[in-house]
Amino acid sequence: MPTGTTLSDAMRERANADNLPLEHELRLCADAFDSAAEGFYAQPQTTPVAKFMGAWARARKSWCTYTGEPLL
Repeated sequence: MPTGTTLSDAMRERANADNLPLEHELRLCADAFDSAAEGFYAQPQTTPVAKFMGAWARARKSWCTYTGEPLL
């Protein structure tokens, strides 16, 4: 079973392809989003909706800023 989300997997693939450092925002946001998603979908849920959505928004914004893809 994959451990990441579709967005975080794409972020890491791009970071690897571009040889970005481990502390790059793209990698950090991908890790934070995966952590939030894991807690959000856990039984019992350990990540509240607001934290999950915040992590998604930061990851998506980071992705769009880096790739130039439209945010909306």
